[in-house]
Amino acid sequence: MELNNLFKIQDIMENKIKKMSSISENSIGEENLFDVKFLALQTKLGELANLTKCYKYSMIDYEIPKEKLIIRYMDTLKFLLSIGNNYNFNIIDNTVIDSINHEESLIKLFSNIFDNISSLKSALKQDNFIDGINLYIQIFSDFVSIGEILGLSFDELYDTYLKCSFF
Repeated sequence: MELNNLFKIQDIMENKIKKMSSISENSIGEENLFDVKFLALQTKLGELANLTKCYKYSMIDYEIPKEKLIIRYMDTLKFLLSIGNNYNFNIIDNTVIDSINHEESLIKLFSNIFDNISSLKSALKQDNFIDGINLYIQIFSDFVSIGEILGLSFDELYDTYLKCSFF
């Protein structure tokens, strides 16, 4: 898996979307644009968590259609990559991601990511790049772990991302 390729492809896709869109980023405002990216990431992550039903006791053995799972996962990944591009965290690679200790509970992974997204926002608002990149690496690593627990290999997701990225 070439993580740097995913960052590059996401950047190309976003630039195409910006060119096609009639809404300029200036009209949204820099402060709102910051919040929009993080809200989008949290929303898409929440949709993925909702699809897994991991928070419902009655749905422990819930079978998720793989196609839906991949779509929700990819939607979240796009915003995670976008934030990485915006804040120059796109320098990380899979070696760094793989070096992080992995939680084995979906509930804890989702919870940790939501907490770390808030911490990442705070670090970025304070221009704290070191804490920011460390939090981003943890978020990305936890996100990869979610995929693995759900039976999605990152190589499989990488291939799907490449196929779906060009429109």
